Formats: sequence, structure tokens, C-alpha cells
Amino acid sequence: MGTFTETLSDSDQEWIRKQKVFFVSTAPLSKSGHVNASPKGYDTLRILDNNRVIFLDGRGSGCETISHLRENGRITIMLCAFEGAPRIMRLFGTGSVYEPGSAEFDSLFSEHYAGEWSSAENTKFVRSIIDIKLHLVGKSCGFAVPLMSFQNHRQTLLDYGKSKSDEAHAKSCVKNNSYSIDGIPSFIQGTPGTAAGAKTRHRLVAAADVLLPWVGGAAVGAAIALAAVRNLLK
Repeated sequence: MGTFTETLSDSDQEWIRKQKVFFVSTAPLSKSGHVNASPKGYDTLRILDNNRVIFLDGRGSGCETISHLRENGRITIMLCAFEGAPRIMRLFGTGSVYEPGSAEFDSLFSEHYAGEWSSAENTKFVRSIIDIKLHLVGKSCGFAVPLMSFQNHRQTLLDYGKSKSDEAHAKSCVKNNSYSIDGIPSFIQGTPGTAAGAKTRHRLVAAADVLLPWVGGAAVGAAIALAAVRNLLK
């Protein structure tokens, strides 16, 4: 049976640091939206304290995690043991997105990534830092997770980033990272969603999307009740 705690223990933190891959899951507010799950490699997951973790978000072909976090903040990280004793751990929390140039990004990057990731080539990989405040830690057996041996981290994405100019990266960002697959803006620097007023407009639309089914249900319920009363009065 799974167990749940509100914080990461020292042994939890030690185990997390040994894992070579973790998985990130987020979802939009809309009930028709797509839940996203992303595998993350490289040594970028950092534990700041027993209720806070961060990781480097690299450039990619989509922006689901960033878009979802900026809409509602919900995020879950999952890690599982592919070597040694079986184990699964889920970190439930609320995430924030910090892009290069922000005070939060500069501070966190300088303290936790400067030595390994500050080269000009590697900084091209970095799109943001995801900062997560944890409110629940879940642990379960992992008996069905297969045993696999770690070979190495792929260098493909880092090499791809090195081969592109800043202009090419900017164009790719606008093309691939402006909106989630459900049309939720990422608000990444330089994308259309960063225009004045765009964030406020989107939040109003998102709120309406969530509330309309309730409003509609209430209206239908009221109409049914009114019809019943009229029938009784006949």
C-alpha cells in the first residue's frame, strides 16, 4: 500500500539524487484538455529543501509544461527505480516558471547550475527553471517496474542547440513554443502570448471555460424545476 507524507525525508532526498530520469505531468483546467507527461534526462533536478525542488527546462518541440503551469500551477513529478530495490515516488506540488533574465532565474541558476551549465553551448539548451513547492509526497512499491541499466545521457539535444544560432532559436520558439496543443499560450519571451493584455484575456477565457458547464447545469436544473412547478399548478 502506498504511503504519503507532507515533506521529503533525508532518505527520500538521497534516493532522488541517485535517479537518472524523472517524469513530469501537468494538465490544463479544461476538462477536454490533454494531460501531458514528459520524461526528463540530464542531471538537472535539484532539491532545495524538504518541500521545494527545481529543474532546468530545456528547449523542445512543445511547451505543454510551461503553458499548463502558467495557467493553473499544478504539477506532479514521478521517479521510479530501474536499478536496485523497487520504488516509485510522486512529488505533488505547485510550479512556477522562471525564464533567463528574471531575478529568480539568475539567482537559482547561479547557485545551483553555474558550474556545469554556464558554458555558452549549454545555456542555449536552457529555456527556463521550473520551481516547485511540494505539498504531498507519495511512495509506492514499484514491483512491476522493469530492471534496466543506465548507459549514458543522450547528447542529441545539447548538440542540436549548439548548432543553431540565436536567431534560429528565436524563430523555432515562436513556431513551436507559443501555444500548447490545446491552444493555451506559454507566455514565453518573444512569443505572441506576451503581447500586452494577452495574459489577462487568456485567464478570463480559461475561467469562463471552467465555469460555463456549472452555469449551464444550474440553468438546466432551474428550467426543469420551473417546468415541474408549472405542471403542479395546472
